[in-house]
Amino acid sequence: MQCARVLVIAAMAGSAALALACSSSDDRAAFAQDDASSPTASLPEAAAPGDADSARDSGKDARAPFDPADEAVTCAGSPCVAQLAAGEHHVCARMSDGAVRCWGADDRGELGALPAGEPQADAGTPRAVGGLANVTQISAADSTTCARLEDGSIRCWGSNDHGQLALGDAGADDAAHPTPSVVSLPTPALRVDVGHGSVCALLGSGELWCWGSNEQAQLARGDAGGIEEPARAELHDAKTVRAAAGSNTAFALTSTGTLLSWGALSGDEGVVSGRVSSISPNPVPESILGLENVSGVSVSLSAPGVRPPGLPSWEPDPPPTAHACAIAKGDVFCWGRSERGALGTAMPDTVASTPKHAPILGEAYAQQVAAAGDTTCVRLTDGHVQCTGRTSSVSSVRATHVYSRMPSSRRPHSRDTRCRSRPPTAASACSSREAPSNAGAATAKVSSEMERATPMRIRSRRRSRSEVRAMSRGNAG
Repeated sequence: MQCARVLVIAAMAGSAALALACSSSDDRAAFAQDDASSPTASLPEAAAPGDADSARDSGKDARAPFDPADEAVTCAGSPCVAQLAAGEHHVCARMSDGAVRCWGADDRGELGALPAGEPQADAGTPRAVGGLANVTQISAADSTTCARLEDGSIRCWGSNDHGQLALGDAGADDAAHPTPSVVSLPTPALRVDVGHGSVCALLGSGELWCWGSNEQAQLARGDAGGIEEPARAELHDAKTVRAAAGSNTAFALTSTGTLLSWGALSGDEGVVSGRVSSISPNPVPESILGLENVSGVSVSLSAPGVRPPGLPSWEPDPPPTAHACAIAKGDVFCWGRSERGALGTAMPDTVASTPKHAPILGEAYAQQVAAAGDTTCVRLTDGHVQCTGRTSSVSSVRATHVYSRMPSSRRPHSRDTRCRSRPPTAASACSSREAPSNAGAATAKVSSEMERATPMRIRSRRRSRSEVRAMSRGNAG
C-alpha cells in the first residue's frame, strides 16, 4: 500500500523544494518527463487578481467550489508524522504523540539535542527534541524553530542571531541554543509563525505578538530598528489567523481573507511588499489590493542577484531577488523579483510590484503554496504538486535541472490517504497535507541546465528493482 500524502518543502536560502511521497514497498515512485510535452503549447497571459475569476469561468463549466480546509492525518500506526516544518538546512517533524523530531544541520542547535554546534555523523537521522511534549504545531525558518504546546505556551530553539528566542535582557547572540526556551506572552497562543529574523504568535484574543529583528519595522510597532522583545503588533483591530515574514517585510492573514503587509515597502528591500508606498519602512499594516478570500501565503528570503556571465566588472551587481505568493479563491498570485520564473506568470517579466495571476495546470484548486529562492511550489486539491522557477532541486527522485516560467506537475504514484508508520527521512515522510510555509532541506546534484517557457508535465511510474539497483551502482560510481 502506498501513501500519496505530498508535502512541499521549500528551502528559503537554497531555492530547493521537495515533493515527498510514502510507500510501504521497496519500489519508489519515480518521475519522468512526459514525451507528449509540446514546445509549442500556448501560454495564458499574466493577469491581475481581478481577471483570474473570468479566466477560470471561461474555460471550465462545472468546477466544484473551493474548500481551503486541510485534511487531518489518519495514522495507520502510531506515532506517525502529523506536520513538517523546515528551515534553511534542517527539518522538524511533529509526531502524532506530541513529540518533535528533527534532522539536518545542527550548527545553531537546530536539532534541539546535545551536543550542539558540531557536525553530526548521523545528521540524517531524526532526533527527539529534549523537553518537549504535547506539541500541537511547529514552525521554522533559517536556523530557528518554535513549537506551540497544548497549553498554549511557545517554546523556541536554534539560532538567536536576531533575538528570535526572546531571551529577555540577553538580547541576540551567535551561540547555539539546543534547549527549547519559553517565550513570555500575556495569554496562551493559538499558533506561532517563524519568519526570517522575527517570530509572531497569534493569541486567543486575536492579537498578534511579535519579536526579533525590527530593522525594517517588521514587528509593526513604532520606529524601526534594533532587536525587540515580544509585544503586540499594531494591526488596528484586524483579527489575524496567521503571519509570515520575509527578510524585510511582514504579512498577516486576517479572518476575513485579507492579506496585510508592512515593514520595507519599496526599493530592493521592499520588493515583496505587494503594494506601492512612498513611505518605507512603514510599521502600519495595509491590505494588498486585489486579493480577496486569501487562504495561504508564503514569502522567500531575499538573496543577492546573480551576475550574468560576461558582465563587466564595472557594472553594478544585479538587484536582490525575493518573491511572495498567495492563494486567493483557490488561485495563485505572485509578486516580487525572480530571474528564473518563480513568479509563474508565463511571461518573461522578472519583476511584479503587485500580485499577478500565476496560472496552474488543470482544474484543481491550489491549497498550499511554498515560495523559496527562485522556486515556487503549490499543492493542489487533487493531491498534485506543481512547481515553477528554478527546479534543479525540486525532487530528490528526478535529476533534471529546469528553469520554467510555467508550473511543472508532479503527481504521486498513488492517492491512498493512509500512511504506514515509519521513521521520517529527508527523502520519504508520511504526514498530513500541511506544508510548511517556510521550508527546505534537500538538494540533488544535476549536470544540465536549460530554459523552459512552456508547461512541463511530469508523470509517475514505478521503477523495477533491476532499474533501481542499476541506478544505485551508477550513483556509487
